[in-house]
Amino acid sequence: MFKSETDKQFVASKTVSVFPEVQSNFGPKNNNVVRWFVPPSIGFYDPRYTKLKYDLQMEGRGINRPDPRCGVHALWRDLRIRDGNGITELEFIQDYNALTSTWWHYTSNPSIDDSRDMFQGRSQNKSIDQQLYYAPTPDWSAGATDESPAKLKIQIDQPIYSGVLGGDKIFPIVATQGLRFEMFLDQMQRSLTQNTVDGEEAFFMEIETPILGATGGTAQARQEKATIDAEFSCVVEDPNASTTGRGVNINASPVNNNPFDISDPLYIDLAGGGSEKSLGVISGFTKDGAGRLVIQFIPDRAIGASLGTDYPQGSKIYYKVKDRVDGKVVANVPEAQITGASTKISYTISDMQMLMLQVQPPTGYVEQMMKQVMGAGLTLDYRTSQLYRFNLATLNGLTSQLIPSTETRAYSILSLPLDQSRQNDITTSAFRGQRDGSVNYQYSLGSVLVPDRPIELERLTQTPPRAEMLALIELEKSLMNADKPVRNLLRPADNFLIGRAFSKYGQVSDIATETLTLRVQYSGATVQKMFEHFIYYLKRIKISNDGVMVV
Repeated sequence: MFKSETDKQFVASKTVSVFPEVQSNFGPKNNNVVRWFVPPSIGFYDPRYTKLKYDLQMEGRGINRPDPRCGVHALWRDLRIRDGNGITELEFIQDYNALTSTWWHYTSNPSIDDSRDMFQGRSQNKSIDQQLYYAPTPDWSAGATDESPAKLKIQIDQPIYSGVLGGDKIFPIVATQGLRFEMFLDQMQRSLTQNTVDGEEAFFMEIETPILGATGGTAQARQEKATIDAEFSCVVEDPNASTTGRGVNINASPVNNNPFDISDPLYIDLAGGGSEKSLGVISGFTKDGAGRLVIQFIPDRAIGASLGTDYPQGSKIYYKVKDRVDGKVVANVPEAQITGASTKISYTISDMQMLMLQVQPPTGYVEQMMKQVMGAGLTLDYRTSQLYRFNLATLNGLTSQLIPSTETRAYSILSLPLDQSRQNDITTSAFRGQRDGSVNYQYSLGSVLVPDRPIELERLTQTPPRAEMLALIELEKSLMNADKPVRNLLRPADNFLIGRAFSKYGQVSDIATETLTLRVQYSGATVQKMFEHFIYYLKRIKISNDGVMVV
């Protein structure tokens, strides 16, 4: 080994693997809590190199992935770390995924984005042929297909954004008698997003040839089943696909953008609504002579029963997201369609382990540290966060939120307004900050307004949105003070966030003795908001013969 500084003692290090207490697969369906015990025999570790390593594979219909705003971090809701005896809580990060989404965009650059794509499961590409978690979708324009895209098993190498497990100072795990670490998975509908909403009930496609389910001249035209596995079909196209880029293009050109999937329950309704019926379960795709998408399906009706309603050209055809999320119980179809329709969207985490860099400090350092523990006690400081939630009762006007902060060594606050209705909706991001109707904001600390004048936000709500420079300056200061280096200030409207630094140059401020409030002025807002206020602060623990205490 080479040492560039010969006047300093060499510190040996090696990477060790720590496995969960229960070594099994994890996911939202079962085993949604991962528990670890990090033994004191590791001695000391460097948190900068702590990572989770595991395999991740999607399940269910459609193309789904962890929310691109924070990659695989979107899967984890809460993190709790206690000392080895399980008595003292060293760190508890609530809504870890939402917190990560607040700063991920602003700390990125092209190289960091590439790294997040490769190791942290970020998948932003919406092309169904170039997905991270799926093989290319079978091309229906090249011939008939009855297959869904294969689900790929992706290897994840995820850092942990934590003061104890991901900080920047060597941690003496031997002094805390080990560590107990718990990770809680979030609800699947909140942590995952669909690749597209095209073809869903609110963004339906249209049939291009009539379906005469009541007046057809033949049993085939009326869709009367002769056998349980009898197939029927309908021709689908989005007339505006060539101009909007949505929907299904003729001959899958320029891209293969079929939003339906094998085993999706398929529905039809008149253009004006009011006559919804189930067509059946999708069994395959092909194209007609004009190059239009043909959906093949097996009706979920009894043998001999007809569709019973006529649907002219232009009638709506769609799937339902609820069927993908919850699965649907169907009958009068073959077993393969029954099983496929009942399958729920989910994912599986397998082969999980935590990689830690174990270090071996000089003997004198260890002796001095243990002398402190046996005497007055050893104090350790690390940066972490505390969450305060607030549900706004009104949409418009001047709103005031009390934030019951108790931090005596605070760095900054990041306030994220979320849409309450999207916290359980897989069709959209649950972590997108809502700028809807924002006019200005201002914090109040005791009797002092910070900053001393309201920060304007109106330009961010325009169409198209424009940057508000003072708001960006305030946000940059709050992120930098939270030790989040700002590298990217593009698209602030799409990554809306309010922030305020309590001090300068990385120093701390006592905000526990004053009342902290946030005032936000709204006009024309339509979204009911829930604010999540994350306060970054310096936490101190004391390790002595009496155990570990938070001071």
